[in-house]
Amino acid sequence: NTKQLFSISQDNCKDSYHIEDEKDLDFSWFKGKQFCGISAGASTPDWIIQNVVDAIEKNQ
Repeated sequence: NTKQLFSISQDNCKDSYHIEDEKDLDFSWFKGKQFCGISAGASTPDWIIQNVVDAIEKNQ
């Protein structure tokens, strides 16, 4: 489940954020960062994941 994935992420990286879609992104999170990891629950539609990836790439 997505909440458990987020909990595991937080345990391993302090800069972890839970979002529902690209509208929840805060691009200040990415300042000074070289890498970004994205995880999603099995029920998350591919188009939502792609919208998030596209928004991050566009705002780099």
